[in-house]
Amino acid sequence: MYFKLKNTITRKQVGIQFQTKGFVDGYDIDGPNSRVHLDYDVFPSFVPDLRFELEEKAKLTDVVKPDNISAKGFLINEKVKNIFDQCNLPEHRYYEASLLDHDGHILPYYWLHLISNDYQMIDFEKSVFRKSVFSLKSSDIKSESIIQVKDLNDYQEKNLELKHESYVVLDILKVSNISNFDMLYFSKLDIRFAYISEKLATMLKKAKVTGIDIIEEPDMMDV
Repeated sequence: MYFKLKNTITRKQVGIQFQTKGFVDGYDIDGPNSRVHLDYDVFPSFVPDLRFELEEKAKLTDVVKPDNISAKGFLINEKVKNIFDQCNLPEHRYYEASLLDHDGHILPYYWLHLISNDYQMIDFEKSVFRKSVFSLKSSDIKSESIIQVKDLNDYQEKNLELKHESYVVLDILKVSNISNFDMLYFSKLDIRFAYISEKLATMLKKAKVTGIDIIEEPDMMDV
């Protein structure tokens, strides 16, 4: 069994979707170390300034969904880092971060910066893609017809052809050699989720890690 891992947006758990304020006082947004200069799938050539402040309506969790950061990863505390350190993740780095809580305490956190796995692991013909639209009313993706995708280039070209009226989304992922990893991440296909092994899912659940959703992915398989 494999699972999808994502930041939760359930108010009962986190209070508000983005748990951090825009920027802490004195943050140099345009500075060379600003977190708005981070890129997907590339390690920065600088040490990012990762100072965050908890929103007034937000709840403190082990994994925090931050606002105004231009990369995909997870803002995590030591408890979660210790779990990840026991698992085989895709190429990644940890960057020290801090989180100012409601009581004025500066808490140590880490930014887990992920680099995608090899896209050659994906069996595009067996994976399922759908032509979809974005519903402003529900702020969610509405999946429509299945569309055939041959490879990553074909996926990107089809999205360009649709001209933002609709787009292609990954529905079911089929991969090979998944057993080599406890986490998979493919930013060029879907930045909403990381895919995790049953081992990692069990460890996160056992530790009662807060701030995440773990969703069963029964159709995913190692081809």
